[in-house]
Amino acid sequence: MSRLNPSFITELKNAISTSNFSAKDFIVNDYSSGKTLINIQFKYNDHYDFEITEEKLVETVTEKGPFSTSITGTSERKNTSIENYAVYSPGKYKNTDKIKLYNLGSATESIRDWCDFIYSEISHQKDDETMFDDLREQIEEQLKSSGTNESEPFNSEEIDRINKKFDELLSNFELLKTENKITQDELNKVKDELSSFKSTAKVLPKGLWARITNNKLVDIAVKFAKTKEGKDFIISQIKRLVE
Repeated sequence: MSRLNPSFITELKNAISTSNFSAKDFIVNDYSSGKTLINIQFKYNDHYDFEITEEKLVETVTEKGPFSTSITGTSERKNTSIENYAVYSPGKYKNTDKIKLYNLGSATESIRDWCDFIYSEISHQKDDETMFDDLREQIEEQLKSSGTNESEPFNSEEIDRINKKFDELLSNFELLKTENKITQDELNKVKDELSSFKSTAKVLPKGLWARITNNKLVDIAVKFAKTKEGKDFIISQIKRLVE
């Protein structure tokens, strides 16, 4: 079994360093036997690794020719080839992906993609699942402890207060647009959502309206706040709405 050149291993490490990580965040093991040429392990999660493999493929071809048997009229021959693959976890859509490398040099692009998939997984777990689920739970607790009769409709005075709060929230989103932190298209979508919240407050009972609106507001935070500062800002605005 051939081994990868040290210079190519350095290229792979340099490709990692162009991602959100440093090569120091990974453990590199190269091999001189078996089908695995190199294994690269993400230090902080044992399930995240990248391998380049070299596999022998044998293909049986059936054909007619001078060596065909008198019974079948055909003969068989075997074609043997050596192919390289990148095998990595996590993949883009699945836990593991395996792709054919038409040349070993393309592995540098594959390893950059793999680093992006790792970053997507660990940042998604932290921000979108944990932080926003916690926010939903906090708002749910506020609703339960407010003493509100959840089956009642809003009266006209309460609807006026809701409209005022959403108008203030829209003003803050417009400020984000002025500071180029969201786009005009995103602002238009927020306007549509906030207008819908005000309309549904007129027809839904308090408890149902609050829970539906809560989930939609948190979705807005996930969708439109791209930075930690932006998320913190929108979260603070959501909490003000349920005070």
